[in-house]
Amino acid sequence: MNGKKTIEYIDKICAEKGLTYLDVRMYKGYEELFSYGKANGEKPTGKERLFLFSATKPMTVVCAMRLVEEGKLGLDDAVEKYLPAYKDIFLLDEKGNRVPTKNKMTVRHLLTMSGGLSYNVQTKAVQDMLRETDGKPSTEEAVSAFVKEPLLFEPGTRFEYSLCHDVLAAVIEKASGKRFSAYMDEIIFQPLGMTDSGFHTEDNGMYDMYDCDLEGKTWQIEPYNRLILGENYDSGGAGAISNVDDYVKFAVTLANGGVAKNGARILQEKTLETVRSTAHAEMQVENSFTCVQGDEYVYGLGVRVRQKDTSWGLAKGEYGWDGAAGMYLMVDPHQKIAVVIGMHLLCWPYLFRGEHLKIVQCLYEDMKKENLL
Repeated sequence: MNGKKTIEYIDKICAEKGLTYLDVRMYKGYEELFSYGKANGEKPTGKERLFLFSATKPMTVVCAMRLVEEGKLGLDDAVEKYLPAYKDIFLLDEKGNRVPTKNKMTVRHLLTMSGGLSYNVQTKAVQDMLRETDGKPSTEEAVSAFVKEPLLFEPGTRFEYSLCHDVLAAVIEKASGKRFSAYMDEIIFQPLGMTDSGFHTEDNGMYDMYDCDLEGKTWQIEPYNRLILGENYDSGGAGAISNVDDYVKFAVTLANGGVAKNGARILQEKTLETVRSTAHAEMQVENSFTCVQGDEYVYGLGVRVRQKDTSWGLAKGEYGWDGAAGMYLMVDPHQKIAVVIGMHLLCWPYLFRGEHLKIVQCLYEDMKKENLL
């Protein structure tokens, strides 16, 4: 097998950190260069069913940008064009009085996490909405509750990692005329052959999930996703369920300019260039949104974007994202490389901070040594 150094490193961190599940894949073009991991002491099958959490977001971005390509959605469209509740967005002044915003919230603001929303689903408005809908709100009903609370800031003025992509899912529903989960199935899952991916499929059995604390102690928990607000709510920010075998198909498609191995095209290459453009990052003051990826990244349209070449071969323009349980997507468009790392560990930064990128570095160094890059 290729990747001796990477295999040794994976074995080392699994043993040292007590990781029970880690599945690492690397592709160049449509060829698999590396596949190795651990799954409760065995080799992963690739079929382990995982909550993607925020690794859903890049797929939501693809859905939105497909509608932009087709002229059904505009980046500078006001959200209120699709969701009437967003006509009444407001802030609180210094005295706590409700005041309307000066700026309308736009689709671009949703994509760039600059809409002024938070990531709090425990607000009074959300909890009231859940009671009123008997815990079964539609996507539009749920996101309409988000703006019954004041925004954190004027839309478009700064970055705040938030529920923006959940709102984007509701916008996609209106622009496409289809339920968000059905639209993603049509645009991504079916064309790419991602037959084990979808929304609200927990009953099909989820793989073991773990949690951890600040000291790195881990324990097994019942698999759950608190950001799925009922069976009729399709979370564009965190709702998809998939496995590594399927998610790799999405990653490889992005790495090859939007074209899958089977020839299906999900986005134009020029559109993907827009997604990873750094022209959207002017309002960003800090890079805390990258979680553990570091200060060499800014935010594009729903993805982190690397701003500096590394000494070991990862170039400026690499992009991707990760999820709350550690699922990781990396796309190097210059070399048509895709890396996916499967995990199912909540609070993983306490235990795994910086390790995703270290694994990627091992992969690049191994593949260069073996003349595969």
